[in-house]
Amino acid sequence: MKNTVITYFAILALCGLVTLSVQGASLLQKGDPRGMMVLALVVGGLLLTFLYGAIIGRKAKALTARAAKAPGFRTTTATSTAEYQFSPALVWSVIRPAEAAIADGSDVAYAFTVPPIPDGPGERQCFFGRNGSVSMLEVLEEVPERLAVTQALFPPGDVSTKTVYRLEPTGMGCRLTLETIVETPDFMIANEAEMQRFGDSYLSSLESLLEKRSLEDARQ
Repeated sequence: MKNTVITYFAILALCGLVTLSVQGASLLQKGDPRGMMVLALVVGGLLLTFLYGAIIGRKAKALTARAAKAPGFRTTTATSTAEYQFSPALVWSVIRPAEAAIADGSDVAYAFTVPPIPDGPGERQCFFGRNGSVSMLEVLEEVPERLAVTQALFPPGDVSTKTVYRLEPTGMGCRLTLETIVETPDFMIANEAEMQRFGDSYLSSLESLLEKRSLEDARQ
């Protein structure tokens, strides 16, 4: 629509210039000095038009060159799936809360949750490693006992990492799918094999945690 309007006005402007040119030439043929003024107006309009077109063209080339220089991004995805003979509620309680990351053999020494702010950032989860490391993620989306999407916030870097947890009930329990999505600049290549190993290892280690939690719940 915008281009149509621009074309329409361009045609009107061209018709106006042609009409003025014909009128100026006609006045000159009749010996009327006003014809020279009209033709001078036409020439001035043409010069301004060409100047404006040159400026717009130069800006467009500059924007194109700038866009070409801007780094692109590539997305790498790794997906792992496992089935457990436990209820979705039990699995959710082990994978969802930040505090659930504190377990025997875990690298996390302390973890806590910062509640979401209405019309602001979502829930933040902070983790302190036994080696002194600190990390933080944001919960972007959540459907209890079904879906959780998180994004790493800290430490900052060139790599953007999202993790999607999908939980589906089955006849014997539930199925958990872990999808890791890493976005990197074109000059970097994510280690897809390492991403896959991490997902598989996480789901494998979850089995023992679920068995322990199930026994604890049964004792209570």
